Amino acid sequence: MTHPLEAPQRSRKYPFVHMRIADHSALDTIEGRHNCRLCNRSRKFFCYSCCVPVGELEELLPRLELPLQVDIIKHKKEIDGKSSAVHAAVLAPAHVRIHTFPDIPDYREETGVVLIFPSATALTVPQLFARNVQLQIGDNYGLPKGHHMGTMLRRRMDEVEVKELQEEVDEPEQARRTWTLDNLPVRRAVFIDSTWNQSRGIYADPRVRGLRTVVLQNRLSQFWRHQRGSPRWYLATIEAIHQFLLEVHINAWGLNTAYRGLDNLEITEGFHQLAAPLTKQAASEDLGREAPYNGQYDNLLFFFAHMYDLIHKYYDHNDLIAYRRPI
Repeated sequence: MTHPLEAPQRSRKYPFVHMRIADHSALDTIEGRHNCRLCNRSRKFFCYSCCVPVGELEELLPRLELPLQVDIIKHKKEIDGKSSAVHAAVLAPAHVRIHTFPDIPDYREETGVVLIFPSATALTVPQLFARNVQLQIGDNYGLPKGHHMGTMLRRRMDEVEVKELQEEVDEPEQARRTWTLDNLPVRRAVFIDSTWNQSRGIYADPRVRGLRTVVLQNRLSQFWRHQRGSPRWYLATIEAIHQFLLEVHINAWGLNTAYRGLDNLEITEGFHQLAAPLTKQAASEDLGREAPYNGQYDNLLFFFAHMYDLIHKYYDHNDLIAYRRPI
């Protein structure tokens, strides 16, 4: 795939250059707006209310199959047209649904559900697969006395050490099993699409409060808009969904040694160290659902990469405040 802004004069590396993202240059050729076939509202590329493409994009968009179900809980004050969450629902309609809080399911009635949220007891994805991985939190994540991970997680991910235990001690049966789409340790992942302050209010709801929580801290955001005071590893919702699925897939079925999509994505060294034992030789074009990761979910970033290109076409990367935040 050729990216129009992957220009040699740019000093920084284009983050999506080796990813398996379909050519989105067709989006630049679409003129005007089209009416949504469901609500008849005028939209550009997709209807962010109905989560369907409009006009000719109906036939042009890549469609994805995901290994699990994804629910997105959107705060009612979030502006639909600015949220990246709808990208997932448009591109993977069979596996993604969006709920507006407080109109949400009661997840207490379902098994195999996790909430992507940095609570005080949050697990990492490898821990869901019973890998011998620990979060080193002896210094309370560097937070002031009286604060904890669930109220103010600000420290950069590299400083929250994740390390593989050296001793092999009665490896759990779950860590040795062969994973399939039918027996993954998580069947549904719930994401909150809101500001940090709003997300804490949603997390307090008893319908989600009891869920196992998972924290993602291995990747820096490429999002051009940001919440004031947030570090760069606070991911946009679509980035978080992609990262979670990426980590689940690698822990279940490995990472194809031929895949280079992570090279420029600003993934932490700790993640690469944990992924190294899971790399596997496979055909460079193997995109099987249970084949080693080879970009199977990269098209979740189809619209995100397009918007990134547009922003960086008109603004210098180093001038955007979003990329000068603490990491």
